[in-house]
Amino acid sequence: MKILAINSSHRGRSGYTQLLLDKLGEGVVSSGAEFETVVLAEKNINSCLACGVCGKPATMGHCVYEDKDDVKDIFEQMRAADILIYGSPVYIFGLTGRMKTFMDRLNSTGTGEGLCLTESGLMFHPVDKAVTGKPLVIVTLCANIEQETVKSTLSYFSTFSRYVDAPIVGTLVRKMSILLEQKDSPLVQEVMKAYMQAGKELALQGRISPETERKANQPLLKIPFLDFLLNFRAFKRRVIEQADRDNVHQNQVDEPR
Repeated sequence: MKILAINSSHRGRSGYTQLLLDKLGEGVVSSGAEFETVVLAEKNINSCLACGVCGKPATMGHCVYEDKDDVKDIFEQMRAADILIYGSPVYIFGLTGRMKTFMDRLNSTGTGEGLCLTESGLMFHPVDKAVTGKPLVIVTLCANIEQETVKSTLSYFSTFSRYVDAPIVGTLVRKMSILLEQKDSPLVQEVMKAYMQAGKELALQGRISPETERKANQPLLKIPFLDFLLNFRAFKRRVIEQADRDNVHQNQVDEPR
């Protein structure tokens, strides 16, 4: 079993995305499987030109950039993997620009002209399933507490999986990601253990169990009925007021004496 993670964070290896992918990797490797991460911030990736060269009979599946940047090598790593993990923090309510630029280049992996019917019942052009058709895991995170913040990213990969017949075998959503800094917090430690367990399950079972997803995705604020309370504006106002008070206190503590 070989699992490849793609980290599209603009912070590269220094962000929370890499922190969570590393914890997944620990679980994968501890279970005897291989784990590798591609950090897009470290790669040279040109934007798709929509030039159509990859769709012409004589150059089908070949990109004008394939020997001029790092994308071809990443595609080869994807070919060699059994499971793909797509990691993207939320930027302006969607994928990072790095991830979208990379995903656009998948257009060149088409394998033929005309249309086909996917296993999910959608009309699409033929794709190279050795690259895109692998079972996939979504890892997305944001500092916000609202479910609305991550909705576009989850929807994107849900649609993508249906068009390329790549089953989603895990969905890990980390809201309030900034609280991961609190390494001594029992909740943060529980989430990290869940990520490691998720890696083990991917290596041994090929998917993340619903129970492990629940533990990994749990709120980092221990507030009873939090999801229900988030439906009320009054509760959100109290959260904002408390955050403002905490910020004032922190600023006073950090002031030089």
